[in-house]
Amino acid sequence: MKNLILKVIFLLSLAGLVSLTACAGPTPTKPIVAQTTTESANAVPVTTEPTIAEPAAAVAAAASIGKVMVLDFPLNDLTDLPNPPEELARIAHFNVSFKQRLISDGVEIVPVNEQIKAIAATQSATYLFDHTDIAASLAEGSGADYIIIGVAMKPTYLFVYPRLLMVDIKTKRKAFTSYVQMEGSWLENHTTASSANRLADKVSAELKKLAGKAN
Repeated sequence: MKNLILKVIFLLSLAGLVSLTACAGPTPTKPIVAQTTTESANAVPVTTEPTIAEPAAAVAAAASIGKVMVLDFPLNDLTDLPNPPEELARIAHFNVSFKQRLISDGVEIVPVNEQIKAIAATQSATYLFDHTDIAASLAEGSGADYIIIGVAMKPTYLFVYPRLLMVDIKTKRKAFTSYVQMEGSWLENHTTASSANRLADKVSAELKKLAGKAN
């Protein structure tokens, strides 16, 4: 009798355990919750470097139309009150504008060597202009094809006209000569730069012709 009672209790316990297991069901998986606005803001973004294609014009080098040693235009003031600061300032502005325009036109400017600088500093304003063979000889070995020797002539108070000679360094012969005239007023830098640009453009046009003949 006792064994029968124990068997009944065991069967009832087993039946209850099976029922509980069936009710519990499968273990739920953790749901994927979308990020809130705050979480998205705090997240570290993954970035990629943009590929920027450079314009061909910016990459391509400008074609050279000649290698030239360019001397500054000294002022040769022949008036009764020579070399006023305003006139010297105007010629300095002319020199800078002239060289900048040549560069923008495609001219390779070769630095002036120390020998020529020394002569220009110690001799008269027209010395190298009058002795182009000496200037050309001193420029040999510099890599330049031509040397430009200029002088800003001021015979009166009314005007000043920068003149230049372009000399072939190899042959020592004058290849080109030109000038521009500026009125007596030195107050307008725009006018000075415009005159320098006109003269530089004349030089550039001649260099292109000479380069065409050489080819």
